[in-house]
Amino acid sequence: MQTDFEFSINGDIHRGGGKPVEYSLLDYLLENSMITGKDSPNGGIGVCSVLLVGRDSRQKPILRLARACEMTLPMVAGREIWTAEGLEEGEQTHSLQEALAMAGQFSCKCSSHRHSMDSGTIHGNNIKKGFGASLLPEEGSFFRTTGYMPLPSGLKSLLHEKQGSESVPNAGNGTRLLADGGLVTEFAYRDPCGALFYRPVNLKAALRLLQAHPGAKIVAADTIFPGSTHGELPCRDSRQVVVSLESVIQLREVGFEQGQWQIGGAVTISSLAEALGGRIPLIEHMVRRFSSLQARNRSTVGAHLCLAARDSELASVLLALDAEVLISGLSGERKFMLRDFLEGAGSTAVRRGEILRSVLLECRALSASEQESNHHLSGFYKVARRNLNGRAIVCGAFAVEINDEGRVTRSRLCYGGVAAHAMRAHEAEELLTGELWGTKLAHNVEVVLRESFPTQTDYLASADYRKAMVIELWRKFFAENRKPGTCVPVHGGLDGYACLLESTRGSC
Repeated sequence: MQTDFEFSINGDIHRGGGKPVEYSLLDYLLENSMITGKDSPNGGIGVCSVLLVGRDSRQKPILRLARACEMTLPMVAGREIWTAEGLEEGEQTHSLQEALAMAGQFSCKCSSHRHSMDSGTIHGNNIKKGFGASLLPEEGSFFRTTGYMPLPSGLKSLLHEKQGSESVPNAGNGTRLLADGGLVTEFAYRDPCGALFYRPVNLKAALRLLQAHPGAKIVAADTIFPGSTHGELPCRDSRQVVVSLESVIQLREVGFEQGQWQIGGAVTISSLAEALGGRIPLIEHMVRRFSSLQARNRSTVGAHLCLAARDSELASVLLALDAEVLISGLSGERKFMLRDFLEGAGSTAVRRGEILRSVLLECRALSASEQESNHHLSGFYKVARRNLNGRAIVCGAFAVEINDEGRVTRSRLCYGGVAAHAMRAHEAEELLTGELWGTKLAHNVEVVLRESFPTQTDYLASADYRKAMVIELWRKFFAENRKPGTCVPVHGGLDGYACLLESTRGSC
């Protein structure tokens, strides 16, 4: 059990001994004047954005944008971190910052910090194409002043000029901590208060820790401890135990065997998209609307499902794909359909001492004729206050299969944000099955959907608004799939929303 540990910031070795388990990376950076600008408690402004040297789905070193406010100091033991200030080279600014300035980009110190970190991710990872909305540096920033349009043009010109020859200074090469390219290793730490932090590397060790410490707090790649403040945290509970699953190998794997995808519980949302490579369009397009780049890089599949949030986009999509969940414990493994795994608001089938090991997805290959017939329809839609980095007010994931006669053989209509947790519209699905796909059927489904969910009013939207959006998302899906290759509004109800909702069609 260690009482001290090392990590790297901007190429320099730092020590974390003497800090409480709950002490955040952001607190450390602010205390040591390693980042400047105004602080935001939830990372929205962007000043807490940092770059972590990690690995992609092919286990190659890669820079990942993350929020320092959502990581405790023990979570970065042995890791390499870069801040916007680390891009400066002596008295000179980094070429990334010069490019943004030459392109006419201007904003406050907070926004500039985030822009540099976003651009550093793209530049350091040598991305040379796709300068579209998904790469705009403002994607995850709540704090919007001005000067956004020059950002992609400035970054594009820089990449073309440098041809990827320059990266974030010494990233992955600057310290002795990262001989393995950023792969985090086993680690155990005791803070001055007596609280414990464990980072096991295999599943059995993690399960034994949970058995030995029944009240342990389980974290994955990110976490937020309530009550965190700048400066030293007082010792509050010497009995606290935190177990991080980020390094458990069995939980980080994504594989495909005998027509089934096996997705580890500690796989991040970004790594999931990379590993699938667009093979499941419903997931791919959900990921594009999933919070911010920072959140996708650190949020894991297992943690997101175990939260059982009412507005879970991931759970809605996995329900539409008939996902199964595998739970591991020292006494064995248990398998559930996802619909049975989600028991209520914030409640799942995971019991004390157990870990969500993996998500299982059946996915048969479609023949060329099936793909051309467009009989396998799917779509994901989301209503939020912001197009990006916005919490879902209502989201919908739809999957419908139609035979050669035009009759529905299988349907899944799944919604988030309208009940205690993501749910399927079972009555609507039963109505669809066996019926001819068409406008009359779509209208009948609308009638059923109006009373399918016990919607509630909260600070985001009223219950009536949510009910209206349940109908509008279904209308949009039907309009896009009414006839192959066409998009025709149904009942005139889509005109006001079509430009606000992102969607996709595809098949598993």
